[in-house]
Amino acid sequence: MTAFCQGGVNFEHLTFDEALAKAKAENKLVFMDCYTSWCGPCKYMAETIFPQEKAGEFFNPKFISVKFDMEKGEGPELAKKFGVRAYPTFFIIRPDGTVQHTIVGGGDLEGFIARVERGLNEKTSLDYLNKAYEKGKMNKKQLMNYSIALQDAYDEAKSKKINTELNAVLKDKDKLKKDFWPILENDGYGSENFKFVVKNLPAFRKNIGKEKVDAYLFGNYSMAIDNSNRGPEPAKTLEQIRQDLSTINLEKNDELMSKIELAQAIADQDVAKIISFAEQAAQSGSKEVWPVMNALNSIKNKASKEELGHIAELGDKFIANAPAQGKDYMENFFESFKIAAYTGVYFQDLTFEQALEKAKKLRKKIFIDCYTSWCGPCKYMANTVFKQENVGDFLNKNFICLKYDMEKGEGPELMKKFGVRAFPTFVILNPDGTVRHKLVGGGEGEQFIERVKESFDDNKALSTLTTKYENGDRDKAFLLQYTKTLNSLYDATAKDVAAELMNIATDEEKLSPDYSFIFLSSSLSPKDSEAEKFLLANREKFNTTIGKEKVDGRLSEGLYSELMRSIASKGENIDAKRLDAIGKEIKTLKLSNEKSLLALQTIAKAVKAGNIDRLLSTCEKELSKIDNNQYVVYYLSGAFEKATSAQKTRWQKIMQGQSK
Repeated sequence: MTAFCQGGVNFEHLTFDEALAKAKAENKLVFMDCYTSWCGPCKYMAETIFPQEKAGEFFNPKFISVKFDMEKGEGPELAKKFGVRAYPTFFIIRPDGTVQHTIVGGGDLEGFIARVERGLNEKTSLDYLNKAYEKGKMNKKQLMNYSIALQDAYDEAKSKKINTELNAVLKDKDKLKKDFWPILENDGYGSENFKFVVKNLPAFRKNIGKEKVDAYLFGNYSMAIDNSNRGPEPAKTLEQIRQDLSTINLEKNDELMSKIELAQAIADQDVAKIISFAEQAAQSGSKEVWPVMNALNSIKNKASKEELGHIAELGDKFIANAPAQGKDYMENFFESFKIAAYTGVYFQDLTFEQALEKAKKLRKKIFIDCYTSWCGPCKYMANTVFKQENVGDFLNKNFICLKYDMEKGEGPELMKKFGVRAFPTFVILNPDGTVRHKLVGGGEGEQFIERVKESFDDNKALSTLTTKYENGDRDKAFLLQYTKTLNSLYDATAKDVAAELMNIATDEEKLSPDYSFIFLSSSLSPKDSEAEKFLLANREKFNTTIGKEKVDGRLSEGLYSELMRSIASKGENIDAKRLDAIGKEIKTLKLSNEKSLLALQTIAKAVKAGNIDRLLSTCEKELSKIDNNQYVVYYLSGAFEKATSAQKTRWQKIMQGQSK
């Protein structure tokens, strides 16, 4: 049988039922570790505690040990069966499948073994004590054991209830006894029992032992100092601890006073003082770095860019002194200061796989700039918008920022993966790598930030909208928003969603400003679609609500594009009948730019005819009638490739006339 940890606890590769059967055959109990891949304490137990030889010596003779990822395989079913609510959770299970004891959370090996031993002793196990309590027959010591077992199982509500019952029957003389120290030991700073210990310190040191009592006091004072800034009155808490320490002779008084000074600096948001503490800790190589790191984290939003950069530099020393299992966390922690110190968007140099791994570890979204080297708007975003401090501070705080050239390296593959059809496109991914949102096109700083914020809104983010649509949501307001989002991404399916919306929207809704973008887009209301028919049938109303110029521009858009394609292809992609039909359509529509379109149609017919002299004569007469004719001139140049020198000279004069 293979094991997860050779030399330590022998976790066997068994199903839950196989573990029960083996436990029965070997007259053992089952020890079950319920973990997840992302849980830090789970990893600590797996990598640091369980591999120890002493752990193996304790567990292996007594248990069939198994472990299950609560998110894979049998895990979800077991989590539901045993009511797992936090990670790691450990169960001591009898061969018949019933739970004898529950432990939630890890810890050092000695303390963890003590918790397991309570579960091995039937009379201090959770199951036994639960049943005894239900019978209503419990003495003081049993109530104490029950409270401890409930704390082991992280049942805070019931543990608190039992503590209240126990404290009601315990006399002061009981509390001074060694037998009841465990119940006092579990009450923290500020509790009545903690105050009782401080008030009767000589007696407790005599009865329990000075080392044990002082460790209890130090631990609780230390925790209270670390948590002081989470309370409503940190200054009051710190002053009370100062007064207590002045009357208590603890060996580590100086250490606690230093922690108070640091906590006070956090309360005051004294950036310089906190950085000074960090400098001292980095220089001394102190192992007690977590309070300092917590303090540094508290000033991240207040420190200047220069101060943030200095903190990032100090990180090198902290990382060098960190234990192997803590280096990754340290590197990510101090990298966050390096990023915060940067002015503008901090694009990280990572492969896509590296970025995904980092995002999962940090549980942070990814922002990807999909660009090309020749794209003008891409360059503007890179050289102007992404260098702005406000844009950088926003994106750096909320995302792991990446950029990939869509024509190099991983770019082409990512372009296909994310359906990039225009540049720049910005893809926002969830920490698991799934697409959360996409944006196409740039924008100015604050405007761009507001667009990115759409990814935080479930009513606007692409992924949530798509999920709702696929699940059958056809509410009109939803379809309207989904159409807008798809259209902004140049997604071809936008016209299909728009068509669905047209089928259920009322005429009044269609004429409202909210729907106007559909009728002003030739891709959302293509030729002969219900949307275009509605636009034509209600043209005068749209002229009032949208404006005649916009309506005429929309109606002429398709005709203009068709004529331009005809000229660009030298008439090869269109027949003469269609060109005549376009002329009739232009006249029927009575467009405000009719003169310009008819001139373009006349030139297109001349190009189709293939007679260069006729084309030149037509251009001399019609070209000046066309609005913004630069593109027309550009595409017409191809029609004169086989012209004579005289014809080319004539064409040059026509072009020069247009530029005046």
